Amino acid sequence: MQLRFTDILFIIVVIVLVIYGVIYYFKTQRNKDIRELEERKDKMMAISIADQLYTLKNMNLSGQTKRRYESLVATWQTITNFQFTEIESALVGSEQFLEQMNLVKAQKAVHQAREILDETEVQVNELHEQLTELLSVDEANQERNEQLLERYNTARKSIMNQSFDYGPAIETLEKNIQYLELNFTKYNEYTTNGDHLEAQDMLDTIESDMTSLEEILEKIPNMYDKIKNDYEDSLADLREGYQRMLESRYNFENINVPEEIDEIQEQLNNAKQEIKNADLADAKTLMDKADREINSLYDLLESEVAAKEFVNKNVSQLRDQIKKVEENNRYAGIEVDRIAQSYILHNSELDQVKELTDQIRIEANKFRDLSTEINEHNAIYTKIESVIKKLQKRFDEIDDKQRKLVENLSDLTVREKEIKSNLDLYELDLRNIKRKVEKYHLPGLSEDYYAKFYQVTDEIESLSKQLNRVRIDMSEIEHTAEQLETHLDQLETLTEDIIDSAMLTEYMIQHSNRFRFDYPEMDQAIKEAQYLFHREFRYQEGLAIIEKALRRVDQDGPTQVRRMYHQEKQTRIY
Repeated sequence: MQLRFTDILFIIVVIVLVIYGVIYYFKTQRNKDIRELEERKDKMMAISIADQLYTLKNMNLSGQTKRRYESLVATWQTITNFQFTEIESALVGSEQFLEQMNLVKAQKAVHQAREILDETEVQVNELHEQLTELLSVDEANQERNEQLLERYNTARKSIMNQSFDYGPAIETLEKNIQYLELNFTKYNEYTTNGDHLEAQDMLDTIESDMTSLEEILEKIPNMYDKIKNDYEDSLADLREGYQRMLESRYNFENINVPEEIDEIQEQLNNAKQEIKNADLADAKTLMDKADREINSLYDLLESEVAAKEFVNKNVSQLRDQIKKVEENNRYAGIEVDRIAQSYILHNSELDQVKELTDQIRIEANKFRDLSTEINEHNAIYTKIESVIKKLQKRFDEIDDKQRKLVENLSDLTVREKEIKSNLDLYELDLRNIKRKVEKYHLPGLSEDYYAKFYQVTDEIESLSKQLNRVRIDMSEIEHTAEQLETHLDQLETLTEDIIDSAMLTEYMIQHSNRFRFDYPEMDQAIKEAQYLFHREFRYQEGLAIIEKALRRVDQDGPTQVRRMYHQEKQTRIY
């Protein structure tokens, strides 16, 4: 269908209107962006930087402050001469492009103007803050100066009114006060000349020095007091205590206590000199070292006193312990000799007693040497204490070895009695086995059974002979007894199996007789089982043959026979 002219015309009009609308929208947006940027530019340019620079210009600045002011002026001139111009140029260009309907270039110009404006705003704000800070330096300096002057006057009064508390350090403190006065004078000169930044730096120096001085004023009296009333009093106490200990016959090894005390006093004198020079850190180091060494000397003297108390308390106990160990060793020797007459010993017990005797003699000699030192007043009690503890431990170990040795020897008699008692039981068990076999009147027994029976009989006889020797070997006897118990258990199990098999064979044959005339194979099985039973004495094999044949003709028969037999067996047992 062909379009009419009016339709085509309508379409063209609509397209033109759409294009015009789009252009109008973008042009309106760019105009809005330009107005927004112009407002930001005007707001930025309205910041009172020029007034701040003018105020500073008329303040008769000098030195560091003047150089700072000149640097800020140069920064402002760069911003106004270049960046403001670039912003204005970019905004004018964007307006011209809009009038020319060149929306793309207009957009690019707006973007450029925004970037320059963002950067310039940051610089202008920073410049404004720096100028504001520079303008406030003088006022802030005056406030800080008043506070520091008040602290200075307080410190000066403390030095003048409490000079006795600071001792020899008073001269150094007065010099510090003079230095502070000179710095206050310099501050005033910088302020008068208009160099407020240099004056600010000077106030920083004054505050640092003032803080140090206040700390020194607080610490010096305490440090002097600690040296005099703590450390030097302790040294005097150590001298007196050491002298009393010498009079009480104490001895010290590898240390000269008076020389140690003199060295500590020298350290304290050096600490006083450092305090006088206000070098408190070095003084504190010396004082801490003196404190550690004083405590070390106290520990030394106190350890000797404690060691003497220990020695006095334990030396007699150790003497009794040695006597007890010597007596126990004599008894152990006698016991070993006695036991060796009846038993063969395998652990060199006689050598053990001899070795213990030698050890006791060596340790007892140490104790005698120790006692000599004490009696002759040559004892260093800390060393004596250490020796006594070692000897106590050593004699405890010897006593433990003696005890175990005697216990092992005494155990031989107990073990012998137990074996003898068991031998009677072994013989009784063998007789019971024999009676049990005879009770069932079996037609005979296999060679293997007789071999096992006679093996047990021989072992019982061998064990009896070993026990009846003049000197018996319990290790050999216990080995024989262990084998005998094993073989006796095996014989009992074998006997039980033979009896069960024999009785079950007879029961199975009795149960099977009812089927022998109907089943020729059953008759044959009965004959084979009877032959093995009466001729070969192979009861287990005979049972297997008859049980297998019976199960073929009577599935439940063997089970019933076994159940009946075991019920009867239980009745016999109980």
